[in-house]
Amino acid sequence: MTSRETQARVPQMRNVPLRPRAWRALLETPGAAIAEEEGGQVALVPQDGELHLYWAFDSVEQMRRSFAPLFEMLKPSIKEDAADYVVLNLVEVHGKEWLEPILRDADFEFFAEWLEMAHPALDPNSVPEFPAGVTMRRAKKGDLAWVREIWAQAYGDVADGPRAIAEAVDSASWIGVLEGPDGVIGFAANGAVEEAQGRVLTAAVAPEARGNGFGTLLLRAAVYQLSTKDARAATVIARPDVPQALRTCSAAGFRPGRAGLEYRRTTDEDAIHEKREARRLAGVKARFGDWR
Repeated sequence: MTSRETQARVPQMRNVPLRPRAWRALLETPGAAIAEEEGGQVALVPQDGELHLYWAFDSVEQMRRSFAPLFEMLKPSIKEDAADYVVLNLVEVHGKEWLEPILRDADFEFFAEWLEMAHPALDPNSVPEFPAGVTMRRAKKGDLAWVREIWAQAYGDVADGPRAIAEAVDSASWIGVLEGPDGVIGFAANGAVEEAQGRVLTAAVAPEARGNGFGTLLLRAAVYQLSTKDARAATVIARPDVPQALRTCSAAGFRPGRAGLEYRRTTDEDAIHEKREARRLAGVKARFGDWR
């Protein structure tokens, strides 16, 4: 095979930029389902308590022809008891106007934007200072139900599904809770450190305690904890739709990195059928009025 033929076989389009080795590792994730044909590949991968959809195609035309039948092949792998949503992220995909009809036909709906914030240099000597009457401790088992509830409250309409939140809480390498005179007022959660790279899963403050700078304090505590585990840098995903999220991350030393758009498809097929039927009836009324 010539070098030109080899290059021709490298997909020109992916929903998330990935090197070939990273793509192969993704496809080898336990539980992943893959559908492919010449010029295109679609994979359904369990990650972080949800099912994530990835695709790679040689061209726009190839995707227009192949996405629907390949996704149809994967639909039997979508189990309602395994995840709340199928999540599809678009990162560095240009001209999404042509893409949205394809996703809509597969029952994906735009959910929200996200921004990966990066802290490039953690300092293990930068110990956060807590105001008088406020302390931090490692979460106990009895705190976890509260943690899940506040996590959902903090993100509101752009919260992850209940299973994803529960999975994140259960798999977190560290959860710290912030306590005031009247009890717990917030928490932060970290993932494992890999190759000196840390990951802050989230930081959230109880509604009654917001507006006091506790979000920034929690993020600083989270990155300090990662630095004690030999992390030299860290990331956190911020939702621009969450009030003060970007400002809080910036105040804690994070800077904007890559951005993405998230689309979701519920795993509840009955709910999808109901939405399709509602759209069909709405279309009929638009064409013929309500005289029926």
